[in-house]
Amino acid sequence: MSRKSRLFAATSFFFACWNTYALSDIPEPQPAPQQTLSFYTPPGAHFILGGGLTYGGDTLTTAVYTDGTTKDIKAGSLVQLGMGMLWQASENPIALQLTANYHFDGASGSNGSITFKRYPLEGLVYYTRVERMRFGLGARYVLSPRYEDKVGVPFTVNFDNTVGVVGEFGYAMTPVLWMNFRVVSEKYQHANLSFSGNHAGINFIYRFE
Repeated sequence: MSRKSRLFAATSFFFACWNTYALSDIPEPQPAPQQTLSFYTPPGAHFILGGGLTYGGDTLTTAVYTDGTTKDIKAGSLVQLGMGMLWQASENPIALQLTANYHFDGASGSNGSITFKRYPLEGLVYYTRVERMRFGLGARYVLSPRYEDKVGVPFTVNFDNTVGVVGEFGYAMTPVLWMNFRVVSEKYQHANLSFSGNHAGINFIYRFE
């Protein structure tokens, strides 16, 4: 091998080694840190929608269908839908929820319908220190409770507005969707008639971001 060839080979070997060393100095990219999913409600006010099922209370009447089946219309049942606002405190584990609701039970057929409907306004205070759980206590003011029978000769019974007590336990299924188990104590009155509206239920609350 000539002197020039040996010089060229040595130079090439030097640069190859230098490039390998330089490449080894380049830090490997680090994976982005994974964010932990939080189930705590962010502080501030949030719009919410809710709906659920309830059962309980005295039987107001029993609807009888032509096939012999029956359906009890109860003072504590059956479907409640609502909307409102949820406010989470920033420095304390306290949240306040205010909702306007439509609560009804009923039965219908080809010859008419029977319904018991009312419009509860609810206010609950929640303890929210435990992630994914909340414990609530509050009250509801029930507006315009009305029983309507449109089978045969129609008639309506308007009950007095009433106040009830609400207890609730909630579990966060996702950061924005709560499943709540609740109990309510209330009474409906018309003249000398009084009916228990006590009931238990389950509902779901969706919180908008």
